[in-house]
Amino acid sequence: MVMRSLVVALLSAAAFIAPGAGYTADAGMLVEKVIEAYGGKSRLSAVAAISAEGRITAFVRGDEGTYRRTLRRDGSLFVDIVYRRSSERRILQSNKGYRGTGGKIEQVSGPRLQAMVYQYNELDLPYGLLDGSCSATELRGDTVNGDAVRVLRCTDRAGNRMEVFVNAENYRIVKCEGIFAVGTESTSLSAEFGDFRTVDGVLLAFRIVNYAGDRKISVTTIDQYLINPSVDDALFRP
Repeated sequence: MVMRSLVVALLSAAAFIAPGAGYTADAGMLVEKVIEAYGGKSRLSAVAAISAEGRITAFVRGDEGTYRRTLRRDGSLFVDIVYRRSSERRILQSNKGYRGTGGKIEQVSGPRLQAMVYQYNELDLPYGLLDGSCSATELRGDTVNGDAVRVLRCTDRAGNRMEVFVNAENYRIVKCEGIFAVGTESTSLSAEFGDFRTVDGVLLAFRIVNYAGDRKISVTTIDQYLINPSVDDALFRP
C-alpha cells in the first residue's frame, strides 16, 4: 500500500530535485557544454518562466487527457490536468504544495509535496545549472536506451539530490532519476526526455516519459511551449 500510494501521488508529476552552488572541474566543463547545447548562457539566463500545453497518458489511472503547466523560476509551478473521467491540479509556491481534485484543493506534505518539488527541479534544468540554484558532481559513465551518457549528481540548496544523465555526444539531458523514501520503503523515480526542438532559441523536450521504479506511469507529449509568458501571481495561489 505504501508503494501504491507513492505511485498514485506521483501520477503525472514525475520529476526530480535540482542543484546548489559549485562544480568539480569535470562537472563544470560538462555543465558548460549542456548550457551551450540548450541555447547558450545569454539566452538561458533570460528565461524567467515557461508554459507548456499538451496531452498526457497516465497508465496507473488508465486514463488520458489535456495537460497544462507553468513554471516560474522563483520556485513556483502550476500543473492542470483534465482527464476523461477526472481532473487534477497541483500548485507549488514558496515551498508549499497544494493538490486539487473534484473542485477541492488542499495543502499536501510528505510524498505528494516531494513529488511537486521533484517536478519543479527537474523542469528547471538546465537553468538551475546556470544561476547557482544547483551544484553538480560528475559521477560516472552509463548508457540510456543504448546511447552513452555522462551522469551528474545535482544537489539543490536544500540538499535534495538527483542524478542527471547527459548524452555524451550532443549534451542533451535525456534522463533524471532519484530516490523517494516512504517509511521503510523506497522507490526510484525517473523521467526520460526526447523529441527535442528549439523554441525561441531554447532547446526543449516535447516528450517526457515518467517511471516509478521500472514501471512506466505516464507519457506527456507537449504541443506548444511559450517562453516568458505573462504570468499572473494568482495562478500560484490555491
